[in-house]
Amino acid sequence: MISKTFFDDHLDSLNECVQIASDEIMEIYCSKDFGQKEKLDGSPLTFADTRANEIILNSLKKISKDIPIISEETFSENLLKSLNETYWLVDPLDGTKEFINKTGEFTVNIAMIHRKEAIFGIVAAPATGKIWRGSIFNSIESENDSVKKLRIVMSKSHKSDKDKDFLRFLASKNIDYEIVEKGSSLKLCSLADNEADIYPRFGPTSEWDIAAAHAVLKSKGGSVISVKDNKELGYAKKESILNPYFIAFRNSSVKSDYLRVLGDFLKILV
Repeated sequence: MISKTFFDDHLDSLNECVQIASDEIMEIYCSKDFGQKEKLDGSPLTFADTRANEIILNSLKKISKDIPIISEETFSENLLKSLNETYWLVDPLDGTKEFINKTGEFTVNIAMIHRKEAIFGIVAAPATGKIWRGSIFNSIESENDSVKKLRIVMSKSHKSDKDKDFLRFLASKNIDYEIVEKGSSLKLCSLADNEADIYPRFGPTSEWDIAAAHAVLKSKGGSVISVKDNKELGYAKKESILNPYFIAFRNSSVKSDYLRVLGDFLKILV
């Protein structure tokens, strides 16, 4: 039975899990050999990805042996055909490129998906030691506030043509903005920390990239809205592990102020 009690009872174990994984990642980060190679899709893989994955999977099996686990490093498309109502969703090292480039902006991510919703998330930043946690059982109401200059968090390693079009659109609407650059799921965490107001993503991401930080952001009163239908982003899609384009908002006030204004641009993307 998934409840507040379940997460309260296992929070220490989950904290320990991401801490051990973070320590292992940093040991490899400080070494001379990352064991870097390419996966079939062309994305990089290192010793840190595989070792963190082993640690997390072993820990989660001890915490809840009956709850299945989907991880980036053990995923196959066949799993989508028989998804359970409840499962762990793991990205053992989000931001492998940031790891390889030694920017420090990479994270460990564990989420629980229940009935297509990210109901719990824990995110660790190994390089700083910071850990974010959030669930539907400890969410807070966000405060209403006005934004004088829109803080937009975007990727540290790449900006797409659509990102550049989006910024030109804001300029055409006389919206004053500044860019906050972050890597990995730190982009969503920056919204939860009130370091940025929105995070537009008009490029490919997988569900495990954002689920844990999505749960954290929701617990702080924020949201992640699918560009397709302006509804909260869901999980456990049978057709693909990829997310649609989305915009994340720091709180309901920012969403109310800007979602309508952005409507014309978002229609182009659908």
